[in-house]
Amino acid sequence: MKNSIGLGFVVGLICPLAAFLLMRYSNVQADFFPDKPAGLYVIAATINLVGCWISYKKELDKFGNGLVLATFLGMLALVFTKNISIF
Repeated sequence: MKNSIGLGFVVGLICPLAAFLLMRYSNVQADFFPDKPAGLYVIAATINLVGCWISYKKELDKFGNGLVLATFLGMLALVFTKNISIF
């Protein structure tokens, strides 16, 4: 696997994009997490952070940084679009 921030960022966008598409075009959220409006997004972020941990263990630090960047930007987008209070 290539150790680059760009590749890590692109791979890191897969789970949040899948979570967005599932939220938008299916009833998965309502079926499994009826009282948690951001449940799928939290799962996507968790998957990315586990992937980041694994990439750091394999000394793919730039790839891991790309995953963290994608996760961070995805969570910022979630906070601003869902009007979640963080303070």
